[in-house]
Amino acid sequence: MTNFDEDMAHNAVREIVENTLGRLVGAFEHLAKALYAKLPTAGKLPRPNVFQNVSDGSALWHSATSKGYEDFLSALEMQDLIRLFQQRHVLTHCQGIIDQPYLTKTGNHTYAVGQRLVVHETDVIRLADLIVPLASGLRTLAP
Repeated sequence: MTNFDEDMAHNAVREIVENTLGRLVGAFEHLAKALYAKLPTAGKLPRPNVFQNVSDGSALWHSATSKGYEDFLSALEMQDLIRLFQQRHVLTHCQGIIDQPYLTKTGNHTYAVGQRLVVHETDVIRLADLIVPLASGLRTLAP
């Protein structure tokens, strides 16, 4: 009975961590969309979830303001942001199983196609640490 309880606890923690990663990306997406809509130079969004994609979201901001995410985050921070957003994508759309697009987009070759993604609490903290300055920077661009 003890192993069963330990397994349940481990699964509960894993689900909380994975869900929190997804919620952070979702919260950022909604904020970016709301701020972008305030821009006088904002065009129509090409798709509803464009801000779930780091490159596409940054390009939209750059097109409207001449500033993209890379103006608020370092190159290393951008790599981490892309990796973490892609992890959310894998969890949501691939049931947590690594696919080739994840490897291609992130350059993270610690995994192979078909392996189960492991998200750690430190990943969630890192994502929050990246979103805060990025969100603050985007706020400075919106009237």
